[in-house]
Amino acid sequence: MTNDITRRQWLTGTTTTVATSLLLSATSASAQTFMSANVTPSAQNPIRAHFNENTYGQSLKARKAIDDAADRSHLYAFGAMFEFRATIAKLENINPKYIGIGAGSTEFLEKAAVFSRIDGGSMMVTYPTYGDIIRFGETLGSKIIQVPVGEDMSINLDAMREAYTDDVNLIYLCNPNNPIPTIIEKNALREFCLEMSEKATILIDEAYYEYVDNENFASMIELVKENKNIIVTRTASKIHAFAGVRVGVCFAHPDIIKRMFGMFTNSTNYAAMRGAIASYQDFEYQDFLRQKNKESLQICYDMFEELNLPYIKSNANFTFFKAGRPSKEVAAVMKKHHILSGREFKPFTNWVRLSMTKPEEMRYIMQVYRKEFG
Repeated sequence: MTNDITRRQWLTGTTTTVATSLLLSATSASAQTFMSANVTPSAQNPIRAHFNENTYGQSLKARKAIDDAADRSHLYAFGAMFEFRATIAKLENINPKYIGIGAGSTEFLEKAAVFSRIDGGSMMVTYPTYGDIIRFGETLGSKIIQVPVGEDMSINLDAMREAYTDDVNLIYLCNPNNPIPTIIEKNALREFCLEMSEKATILIDEAYYEYVDNENFASMIELVKENKNIIVTRTASKIHAFAGVRVGVCFAHPDIIKRMFGMFTNSTNYAAMRGAIASYQDFEYQDFLRQKNKESLQICYDMFEELNLPYIKSNANFTFFKAGRPSKEVAAVMKKHHILSGREFKPFTNWVRLSMTKPEEMRYIMQVYRKEFG
C-alpha cells in the first residue's frame, strides 16, 4: 500500500474510503481517527459535541510541519514565532508590530483582565458570553458589569452604552458570540468601538472568525491601526484544530502589544509555530472544513424544523437550540448514548449548545435526540 495521497484525492474522496487508505505516516490508526466518523461511540470514545472543537483535526500540512519540528524542538521558538507573525501580517495586510503571538487567545484575555485590575477599573461584558475573562476577572477581585443579550439573543450595544459607568476601563465583546452564535452587525459594531474606545479599551474576541459567512459581519482588525484602545484576538483552536496545541494571535496598537508581551513572549513552542505557519496557509483545507460545518449545521436545522424547536442560525461551529427542557437533562440522557453536549448556560437553562462534528456523527446525534425527545 502506498503512503502517498494528494490533497484533492483526500478532499473529494468519501470518508470511508479515504479513512481506510490514508496514511499520515507508517501508522494507519492515526489516519483512521483523523478522517473516519465515530458512529459507534463508547464511554472511552464518545462523540464530543460540547467543546466547539474541530472534529477533523489539523490539516495534513500542519501535522507534517509539527512532526518535522521535532528535530529542532529543543530550541526556543523566537525565530519561528517571528516567521508566523510575518505570515499573519501578510494575510491580514497589517504591520507585524501590531501583532502579538501567544499560546491560545486565553492568554490575551487574561492579560487584559489583569491590566484592567491593575489600572483600577471595572470590566463590562455581555451575558451570556465566553466566560474565561469573567472568571479570571472575578479571581482578581474585579468589578464586572454583565449586560444581558437583547430579545433577539444578540449582543445589545445600546444596553451596553446605558450600562457604562466611568470606572469601566475594559469592554469585552465576543463576535461571533458564544454560547449564542450570533454576530454584531458590522456598522453598528464599528460605530460602538470608535465611540466607546474614547472611554475604555474594547476587546473583540473573534475566535470563530473563520467560520462566519454573513455579509453583516466584519472583523475590526482595521481599527487597531489607528486606535490605541481596541484589541482584536483570534485563536487557532477552532478551524485550525490547535485546541491542544495552543496558538493565538492578538492585534493591537504597538503600545498595547509591548505592554502585553514586552519584546518577546516565551509562551509559544517551536512545533506549534511551525504547524501554525503551515495551517494558516492551507486555504483548501479551511474551505473543506467550512463546507463540512455547513453540512452538519443543516442536519441540525432540519431536525429543529421537523420538531418545531426554536434555534439560532449559527455563525460559528456550534448551534444553540431551545430543547424545552433543562439542558442538564438533555446532557444526561445524551451521555447515556456516549454523546457529550454543552453544559448549562444561564439564564437560558432550557437551551442547548451543540458543537458541530462530522456530518455522519451529527446524523447519529439527531437520530438519538429524536428517539429520546422527539
